[in-house]
Amino acid sequence: MIKPTPVSRRNTWFEERRRLFVKNMFKEFYETISRFREIYEGYTRSQEISFEEIDRLVGKESRKGLLWILKDRCHQLWRGADPENEMNGCLLDWLLGSIFHEAMKLKENIYMLEYYGPLAEKMKKKNSAQTIKFCGMECQQFLERTRSEITQEMENLGFLFGRANYLMRNLIIDQAENFLLVRFLIEQSDVTENLWSESLEHLFTDMYPQGPAAGFCLAARSYLEGDWVDLANNAYQKALEIDPECREAREGLPRLKRP
Repeated sequence: MIKPTPVSRRNTWFEERRRLFVKNMFKEFYETISRFREIYEGYTRSQEISFEEIDRLVGKESRKGLLWILKDRCHQLWRGADPENEMNGCLLDWLLGSIFHEAMKLKENIYMLEYYGPLAEKMKKKNSAQTIKFCGMECQQFLERTRSEITQEMENLGFLFGRANYLMRNLIIDQAENFLLVRFLIEQSDVTENLWSESLEHLFTDMYPQGPAAGFCLAARSYLEGDWVDLANNAYQKALEIDPECREAREGLPRLKRP
């Protein structure tokens, strides 16, 4: 007879994978917002955006883009969650759903402009007075309205991504024990500067009441469990740079050097 898996073991299995899902979600968020910023800056300079650019960001059902994958990941984590316990996650899920739908509208408008704009120019070349009148008025109004909608949608996305970035900063504070996420933040040290114009040490100060060195010590313990001694050594060294009196780092470093 097969014995049922104890509840505690099931909870551990779920929590370990939930940490991984959250870490992956953050990585995907960083990639997505970085890509959108590139698109937004290019649009600001030229007032142009190609369908290919927005299609790579959004994607489609058979080939999901960065934003689509991120939206699905947030649904997995927080759709149906209790807002009282996971307010930041629920708000982020709702906001990224809104961003996704706004981006889909933008994608459709860009397609319309790229496809029907050249078609209208071809129609203008016809000699028919009726065609010239239609193209000169109806088509032009349609294209101008579409361009105006694209500008508004880009501004909406810029605002929504900014709010999502703010929520992500709040959500990170709730992940102080997520060693996978903490390790990612340490290994990708430019992330906090690029997202929030602050150092990792400053972020860890908000995450750990006992001080930012605690974040590096958490990472060191996790690295040791995976037998990554060099990475654990680096994390403990960083903890001591921040806090020379950090007891865990002072006791942990000598143990790493023992044969």
